[in-house]
Amino acid sequence: EGRDKVDEAIAALQQALTLAPESAEVRAELAGLYTRQDRPVEAMAAAEEALKRDPDNREANRIVGMIFGALADLKKPLRPGDDPSQYQARAIAALEKARRDSNDLTVLLALGRLQLRAGQHEKAAASLRRVFDEQPQFTEGAMLLSAAQEGSGAIADATATLEVALAANPSSFRGLVRLTELYERQRRWKDAAAAYARAEKANPKADLTSGRAAALMNSGAPVEARDLLMASIAKRKTPDAALLYLLAESQRQSKDFDGAAATAQTLRQAFPDDPRGLVIDAQLKLARGQKDEAVAAFGDLVKRVPDEPNFVYQYAQLLEDAGRRAEAERALRELIARAPGDANALNSLGYMFADRGERLDEAVALLERALTLEPGNPSFLDSLGWAFFRQGNVAEAEKPLAEAAALLPGSSVVQDHLGDLRYKQARYDEAVAAWERALTGDGEVVHRAEIEKKLREARSRLQKK
Repeated sequence: EGRDKVDEAIAALQQALTLAPESAEVRAELAGLYTRQDRPVEAMAAAEEALKRDPDNREANRIVGMIFGALADLKKPLRPGDDPSQYQARAIAALEKARRDSNDLTVLLALGRLQLRAGQHEKAAASLRRVFDEQPQFTEGAMLLSAAQEGSGAIADATATLEVALAANPSSFRGLVRLTELYERQRRWKDAAAAYARAEKANPKADLTSGRAAALMNSGAPVEARDLLMASIAKRKTPDAALLYLLAESQRQSKDFDGAAATAQTLRQAFPDDPRGLVIDAQLKLARGQKDEAVAAFGDLVKRVPDEPNFVYQYAQLLEDAGRRAEAERALRELIARAPGDANALNSLGYMFADRGERLDEAVALLERALTLEPGNPSFLDSLGWAFFRQGNVAEAEKPLAEAAALLPGSSVVQDHLGDLRYKQARYDEAVAAWERALTGDGEVVHRAEIEKKLREARSRLQKK
């Protein structure tokens, strides 16, 4: 074979079979030769004959697994009478035998990819981990391992895997984009913004402005987002609705209300059918203290765009803040009736009840449903912990509130809830720390004076101990 005498090599192996007709090893070697010559039908036949004689033959299992694995996506039979829908399972079974006591990274990579495709996330992670440990700079393997870890619920591990891989291969655009997605899922907005910047540097032709700007705003850097958006918009020959909306939002968040209003007007003029110009107007009314006008504006948005749940969430919250509790509850219940799988709607209604201290059993049930749909969502964990706390169930409140506070260290309301729990537990030093974080956090949905009062009380308790 090494001298391009393939026919002679095949003849030699066939001659060897006449001398050792039950040899699985010779048949497996013949199958390997056919595989290298891109003759899959003959390779499969020889490998299957080898497995009839030795079901555990590693080389024959490797060949069967590799061929079936390559054909699994094609959905075309290798031979008449084959069922292609069985190829994936047969490939996995064969490769699991081939990998035994083996460090063949090619086999492990192929097996891990197939296991991932089959939804066998934990098994895939085990297979791909060995590939990653040997070759951390191999970004494709790292991305597969990260996907398997994410699928098994280990999102922190999935993120760490990509971080290590990108330290070894910092110019991988696909890896960086995938990392931004993982950061966003964990609401690690500052990290997401930095990853977007790295991705744009790795591929200057890619336009990731909107994602980066949104991450900057969510991380509490609206001025930086505004500058980024203005520079991007200035380079364009035609207006972009998404960028104009984000610019107006960044201006609103940085208290440049006149600038936001002007940008919203530009958005409405260029895209009269896009509701986002009206969204900015409604939010500006709220920011300027025009609460009744803001409620009316969001109510109009809900009617105009009934399929957009985000408008319902904001409308319900405004109604709640205005003391129109029955209307707020009705808006969310109607949304849940239309979309029972809307985890955010379930969380909004559950948190509304928890914050009121009403219907707390229903609040817990709603929030547990939300977490079933989005396991580990830190906002939902905070809501559930708060509902337990309001029930007086301090023990049950511990885990979700502590997890939420660890995942959202900059959220003032989440840290405030943890402070209340720690104070109730007489862990006054931890209550002080949580309330101090609440005061230095994003400041959203909290009353600073109330937190400062609670902080003084906790410090007083500490001095008396």
